Amino acid sequence: MPPSARRRLPELLAPAGSEQALKAAVAAGADAVYLGGRRFGARKFASNFDLPDLARAVDYAHLQGERVFVTVNTLVRGDEIPGLAEYLLSLYEMGADALLLQDLGAAFLAKSIVPELERHASTQMTIHNGEGARWAGRAGFSRVVLAREVGLEQIRSMVRGGTGNVGLEVFVHGALCYSYSGQCLLSSAIGGRSGNRGMCAQPCRKPYVLLSGQKDRYGRPTGFSARPMPEKFLLSTRDLCVYRHLKEIVRSGVVSLKIEGRMKSPEYVAIVTSIYRRALDGIAREDWSPSREDEMALALAFNRSFTRGHLLGEKDVMGREMSDNRGVLVGSVSSYDSRKGEAAVRLSGSLAPEKGDGLVFQSPGQEVGLVVQGTEVRDGLLRLKMK
Repeated sequence: MPPSARRRLPELLAPAGSEQALKAAVAAGADAVYLGGRRFGARKFASNFDLPDLARAVDYAHLQGERVFVTVNTLVRGDEIPGLAEYLLSLYEMGADALLLQDLGAAFLAKSIVPELERHASTQMTIHNGEGARWAGRAGFSRVVLAREVGLEQIRSMVRGGTGNVGLEVFVHGALCYSYSGQCLLSSAIGGRSGNRGMCAQPCRKPYVLLSGQKDRYGRPTGFSARPMPEKFLLSTRDLCVYRHLKEIVRSGVVSLKIEGRMKSPEYVAIVTSIYRRALDGIAREDWSPSREDEMALALAFNRSFTRGHLLGEKDVMGREMSDNRGVLVGSVSSYDSRKGEAAVRLSGSLAPEKGDGLVFQSPGQEVGLVVQGTEVRDGLLRLKMK
C-alpha cells in the first residue's frame, strides 16, 4: 500500500511488550508501536525495555518508518518526580515520538521540561466527550485515547462538534478491563498490587462465589449462603474484536486504531496486526469485506470469546464461563475408544486438528486437555489418536 494511500486511513497502533513483539509488529505492517520502559508503565510484568534497549528499539522502528509511543501511564508518587524528570529527558534525547500519560502531574512535568515531545492522554484519564477532548488540547495533549465505554455514535458526535487539534484514538482489539476505563482498585484492595501502578494481579480473572443473605435489625449481614451459579468467573470480561465493523470505525473520524496486548506473545502481535493491516489496506482500496479465515485466525491467536464492546453498543461484555484463552470449537465427540485411545469427532466447521495440536475436551463440570498424536478420517468422522 503506497504511503499516500495509508495517510487517508487511521494509524494502526500495535503493542510491543518485548523486542520480538516490536519486530513482529513492524513486519506485520503497524504504522506505530507503543511500548514501555522498566518504570512508570502500566504493564510492569511485560518484558519491557531498559533505557539502552529502549533507545535501540526507537532507532529500529524509525529506520522502518514507524513511530514509537512510550507508556508513562502509572500514577506517580511525589518522591518519584526527580526520577521521572530524568526518565522523560532520556526519552526525549533518544527520539521517542510521544508519551502516553495518565497522571496529570506527570503530564504537566513533561510539558514543562520536554515540550516538543507529544503527549497522549491515556484511556485511564476517562475522557469520554468533546469537552473533555478540548480540555486535553488546552492542557497540551495532542491525542486522547478515549475511554473504552464510549460508543461509536458518541465518537461521531465528538468529531462533528470539533475537538480542537486533538486526535481521537480507540481500542479495536484485545482484553477489556472490568473496571471503568481501566481504573481498577480491586487488585490493590485484595492483593496489594495496584493496577494504577502497573502491577495488576487481574483479580477479575479469578473464580468467585456469589453469596446472598439478609441483614438483621441492626443492619448486620446474616444468614449468608452461596448461590448456585452456572459460571464461576463472575468478573471476567470477553475480549474486544471489532474487525467486522472496521469500515464504520474508519469513517468515524478517529486518527488511530489501537491493538491491546503488551503482555501477549510476538506471534499474537504478528497475527492480529497483519489481519488489521490487510483490512485497512482493503478499505483504502474500497474492495474489502470481512474474511471468515481472518476471523478464525484472530480467534485462534487468543480469545476469551469476542465482544464488539461498548464501542459498537454491545451490552453483554462479560465472559463468565472461562477467563483464559478459549481456542476455537472444533466439533463434538461421537465416541471414544479407551482401549485404543481414539476419539471420533464430528467436525463443526472446516478447521481440523493435526498432530501436535492441543485440544480441550469439555463436558459438564469437567475439562481434559490433550495433545493430538495423529489423525485419520474414517466413516465420515475425524479419528484422533490421543495416546
